Amino acid sequence: MIELFTLFPDRLNLNGDQANLLVLSKRLEWNGVESRIVALNSLDDLSRANKDFAKQPKGKFLLVGHGSAAAMASFSKHSDEIRQSVCEMARTGMPGLAVGSGYELVQAAFTRGARVSDYADIEASGELPRAFGYINTDTDLQPLAKLGANFLVTLIHGPVLARTPELADLFIERMGEKAGSNRRSLEVDALADAANQS
Repeated sequence: MIELFTLFPDRLNLNGDQANLLVLSKRLEWNGVESRIVALNSLDDLSRANKDFAKQPKGKFLLVGHGSAAAMASFSKHSDEIRQSVCEMARTGMPGLAVGSGYELVQAAFTRGARVSDYADIEASGELPRAFGYINTDTDLQPLAKLGANFLVTLIHGPVLARTPELADLFIERMGEKAGSNRRSLEVDALADAANQS
């Protein structure tokens, strides 16, 4: 059973980024793999997820979504603890994705400047495929980068895994499952490709 962990999903879903988990769960389902979404609603939940991953690293994923300024402020006094825990999970190999302000949360050092709000078409780089979606940021952070061997951080909304199914399949493989093509995934991938070309 694949466990898809998500941090504070009630607050970190400003641009529909929780739908990244729906993309993963559907692609797993189409390949006959069961999964469940596990909400991490407290620091204790996050700590337990970290310990679970240390005991059994296969079949786990962590999403840190994007939230409003008010949402981020609601747990700001625990930001350092959250950052340390997420970065520890990333360092030890947890597959995961942090989006927008979730990216800012785990990336302590960055500079703010002029806001950029535009469609993004990010070139492939190293192990990372070409990525598509929307960026709305006033930071100098890279649009898509690695935090650990299997953990990515991005400024791309959309959700990014719906617009970039290659990334979804990369995460599925990092979770220890085969990301094979099937009728449903080919149909969805064609729709994503058409949307990205328009």
